[in-house]
Amino acid sequence: MVDNAPQMVHYAPINIEVNMATINVRKETSKLYIDFRYKGVRCREQTRMRDTVQNRRLLKRLVNRIDAEITLNTFDYSDAFPDSKKATLFTDSNSSTKSIITFKDFAHTWLKEMRPTWRVSYFKTVSYLLEAKLLKAFGTEDVENISRADVLQYRSDLCLGNENNNSRLSARYVNRIISIMLSILEEASSRFNFPNHCSDISPLRTRKMRPDPFTIDEVESIINACPTEFKDYFIVRFFSGLRTGELHGLRWKNLCLKSRSINVRESIVDGVLGKTKSTYSDRFVAMSDQVHDSLMRIFKNTENSEYVFSRNGKPLTQSYITQCVWYPMLKQLNIPRRRPYTSRHTAASIWLASGENPEWIARQLGHKSSEVLFNYYSNYIPNVTRSDGEQANKFLNKIEVNL
Repeated sequence: MVDNAPQMVHYAPINIEVNMATINVRKETSKLYIDFRYKGVRCREQTRMRDTVQNRRLLKRLVNRIDAEITLNTFDYSDAFPDSKKATLFTDSNSSTKSIITFKDFAHTWLKEMRPTWRVSYFKTVSYLLEAKLLKAFGTEDVENISRADVLQYRSDLCLGNENNNSRLSARYVNRIISIMLSILEEASSRFNFPNHCSDISPLRTRKMRPDPFTIDEVESIINACPTEFKDYFIVRFFSGLRTGELHGLRWKNLCLKSRSINVRESIVDGVLGKTKSTYSDRFVAMSDQVHDSLMRIFKNTENSEYVFSRNGKPLTQSYITQCVWYPMLKQLNIPRRRPYTSRHTAASIWLASGENPEWIARQLGHKSSEVLFNYYSNYIPNVTRSDGEQANKFLNKIEVNL
């Protein structure tokens, strides 16, 4: 088992019923071991796992399985502990072969168990990649028999294409698919106690994606060319830095026009209103004059809807804006095709170029720190990226020195 626990934490041994498996820690090595009785014999199986919360949680799954299988009289010692010397004591030549679970069956179980921990949009993404990619390749395979070579060959096929699949996928997209595969295999190996030979497969190298924000002239052209009913929508979009889901999920009750602030606490994705992307995404966004004036105009002419940006009383959808308004407008203006999300990058670049405090900008965007601003946007902002020392020289010239 891989020992990747960051910190040693000691606990008192778990006390369960006498005949039930327990998890204890060996003082000499500070490693966990399982203590249980099987067919009247006391069995102690040592692990290489340090005493941590995470490792106990992982080991508890094996303990629960042992207890259940002993109760059902289906426990196979050599299956649970294939390297144990004690396994030979319980070898039964007449016993049936161990049960086999396919990758498809376990993947569906894993997906169901993980669903409560994910956002709806991420669950849909994982479900799609599982059904469209992984199950087609490994669905009928025994999950325990999927080898490292199988995974690496599959990854190569995705990248390079093969006779059955001529389309080549980007390294970034392939990494998303393989990461799901590795997560499933990791959970299966932990649950069914078989070696996971794929745990150290590293992701493919990818080039860092740089944003391509619109210029001020392009922003002006877009706002002037868009239909009248969407002018204020795009003004708010370009000058607030809100994400698409935050913008479309914005409700009037989260606006304070008097104090000029937007309370970002919700996001709508695939028609479902929920929480924002992360805890850092929950924030108060200050309204510029343009944003405030646009929201005031919308408020005076609003439909009977709780959402700021609505159509027929319902919130705007990403597909409608993208296909019916955004891309046709860029084509008309002969502006290079970019996602609507680029409006957020544009807001960040405008704020940085105008000399706003990076920490303030980070808070406006819902970032953890200002570091991401310089990593993503520095190449596009002359005032930040210049290296001729002119700004420093102007500042130093203000200092009077007596010679």
